[in-house]
Order: sequence, then structure tokens, then C-alpha cells
Amino acid sequence: MLELHQLIWNRKRADFRLRIPRLAIKPGITLLVGRNGAGKSSLLQLLATAQFPNEGDICYNGLTADRDLPYIRSQIGFVPTGIELYEEMKTEKLLYYLAELKGGAAPGELDRLMESFHLMPFRNRRIKTLPQGIRQRIALAQAWIGSPPYIFLDEPLNALDSLERLRFIRFVAAHSRNRTIVVSTHELNEWEAWSDRVLWLDEGEAQFHGTLEEWISDLPLGVWEGEIDAVHYHHLDPAHVLHMRTDEQHCNVRLLGNEPPAPQFTRQLTTLEDAYFIRCRSRSAELLDTGS
Repeated sequence: MLELHQLIWNRKRADFRLRIPRLAIKPGITLLVGRNGAGKSSLLQLLATAQFPNEGDICYNGLTADRDLPYIRSQIGFVPTGIELYEEMKTEKLLYYLAELKGGAAPGELDRLMESFHLMPFRNRRIKTLPQGIRQRIALAQAWIGSPPYIFLDEPLNALDSLERLRFIRFVAAHSRNRTIVVSTHELNEWEAWSDRVLWLDEGEAQFHGTLEEWISDLPLGVWEGEIDAVHYHHLDPAHVLHMRTDEQHCNVRLLGNEPPAPQFTRQLTTLEDAYFIRCRSRSAELLDTGS
């Protein structure tokens, strides 16, 4: 269990404050979502002990950084955005070096990780000679060294192709039991079949934390889809259009609304991304009403 109590963190030289009075993140995969600048990366850095709160505590199964920092860090795997690897090192040597920093790896563990992340063909290649997608797989692999119970991933699918993305998501899901995994992502639908909960940050505050079922329930707008001609399409509110594809005469439109814009539109199941757009728009409307 990962617990946050009265957490406050101020970004230096910026008018931003992360405020989380109380939050308990259970084992499983939690998707961390929010607009750019909402505080997602800052929260992950705090969870990974790369930063420390100005006030409050983060408890890792009852342990806190002020008393147990070395042990807590040995229990964490972290992949920040823009991670820099030692470019002169070869892949295998880098992983062994990082394993030593974490207290060593179990016999055969690094070979298994390189196989799982399809790094064996590159084990004797210098990092600087590798394309960005391979570097990202190395960064992801190192987070699992030592089989840590806490994994924090900031946009981990960056630079991966579609097959690599799916492989990684399946790997995370297969290794999520009894682990607390927090994934910051803008690609909610890719994780939908594999995740357990959603944590939504907006302007440094947690606006929602719950199951996927709760995330898509009790929303103020529904999702509709149907075909419409180009003339009628231009009468739709563009702010409510989620997706549109056209042929020479018609537009197939997926949009938000309280009711269908035309009889041929049918109600659709709400995806995680649909729910995110609905909640963001409702939040913006609330802020406008309160003058914030």
C-alpha cells in the first residue's frame, strides 16, 4: 500500500503547488492522467523519491523516506520522461551497472530482462549507436531490476512502435500482481483492458481516484456516433466532436452530448478517453462558474 498524507510540494521558480491531503494507492495498475502541467511528472518524482515534499509524508507499506530512504529506493523502479542513459556504455554493461547501484541482481535476472524486452541482439552495442525505441526499452527494462514492488512510469510508451507498446503493456499487466504500478499516460485506451484504477490530477489536485467502472460512470454527457452529411456537420459544436472521418459525401462522427444530434445517431459505450474529455470539460465549466 502506498499512502500520501497532507502532501504539499511547491515547484521552484514557478507558481505551482501540488496538494494531496490524503491518497491511498493499492497494488495493481493505476493510470495517472491529466493535462500538461497538472502535476503528473511531479507526483511521480515524489513517489520515486527523486523529489521530496515540502510538507506531509509518503508511506511505503508503513515506511517513510525520512527514516528508511535507502531501503525504500531499493524497492522502487522508475522511468522518468527524457531519461538519459550512459551513451558510451554497452547495453549489458549498463544494466549490470544499474543493478549494482540497486544492490545487485538475482542470477540470470538480467538475461531474462533482456529477453523480455527483446534486447539480446543489442547487448554488446553501445547505447549511443541505438535508435530511440531501443533506448526506451533499455530504460523500461532497468526499472524492473530487483523485482521492485513499486514501479513508477512517466509516459513509458514514448518512442515505441505499436507492437512494442502492446508487448510492454502486456508485460506490465503480467507482472502487476502484488505490485503498486503508477503509469502516467495520455493513451488511456491502450491501457484500458489491463488497468485497475484511474487517478486524475488537475491544477495540482486529485480530482478523481477510483476504479475504471467508477471513472466511466455517472457522467454528465453521453457518447453518440452516426453518419451525417457535410452541411449538417458544420452545424455541430466542434468542442463536442471526439472523432470524425469523411468520404466524398458523408461524415461519420463520434461526439459528446446529452442527446443525439440526429435520429441516426446511436449511444456508444464510453471509453476511458471519452470519460477523460467529459470530466475535463465539466471541470472547465465549474471553474468558469466559480470564477477560478
